[in-house]
Amino acid sequence: MTYQFVVATGRTSVKQFLFSALPSFSRFALRQAAADGACRVDGEVVPASYKLRAGQAVEFTLEPEAQRTILAEDLPLEILYEDDAIIGLNKAPGMLVHPTSRERNGTVANALLGHWRGETRRPTFPHRLDRDTSGVLLVAKDAQAATSLGVQFEHRRVRKEYVALVAGKVAAREIDAPISRVGGEVPPWQVRPDGKASLSRLTPIECRGDRTLVQLEPVTGRTNQLRIHCAWIGNPIIGDRLYGRSEEGRLWLHARRLTFDHPKSGHSMTLDAGMMQINI
Repeated sequence: MTYQFVVATGRTSVKQFLFSALPSFSRFALRQAAADGACRVDGEVVPASYKLRAGQAVEFTLEPEAQRTILAEDLPLEILYEDDAIIGLNKAPGMLVHPTSRERNGTVANALLGHWRGETRRPTFPHRLDRDTSGVLLVAKDAQAATSLGVQFEHRRVRKEYVALVAGKVAAREIDAPISRVGGEVPPWQVRPDGKASLSRLTPIECRGDRTLVQLEPVTGRTNQLRIHCAWIGNPIIGDRLYGRSEEGRLWLHARRLTFDHPKSGHSMTLDAGMMQINI
């Protein structure tokens, strides 16, 4: 099957563009197909490392056997908003956004295909939430919406507001600590001097004994950024087994609000999943 896109903004590689534009497929399949000459830019075959420019036409052919089938499942979804271009969900904690090589069922993608049963569409995720994080998840329903939202996320034009329950008492502050991936270590993502610039804003909402309910804003969008930053300042998120070494129930991190421009109308929108219900 051949997919066609128009690049809205440059300065990204073909590989990264495909990962963003076709998140329903395995990255291995996309990389392999690109290496085999499946990608054409303005009619010319290009390697996966090729840097794209705004306005270029991308044509990508993926053979059927490379497309890992996602089964439609009748699973509960809390829909915050839906129109012909996007759907916004309040994702439940413990739910994967997309199938992996080990888990093919029970994900948001499976549930959306069930919700759209009978329609010929596949969900595109311009951003992700960790499995254990709940809250607002925005999904594109067509290529145009996916490209528009992808550009907004890439250029930090989407405002993301989270709430979390953290250990200890904490004052309002900005956390400016670079993050990088360290191969062979656990956790792999860490605060390191040679990492990429990473900035989070923390504002206390309510003190609950030896814990604080806080609002968090990830100004940048690094992998696990909020979890890493909270642990780094000595106030790990309750339930964070990886960075906070906490075995207490779920990860108490919730994507409360997402503000963005609608990909078709251009109007500013805010999706609000409300506060998480803390029962500990």
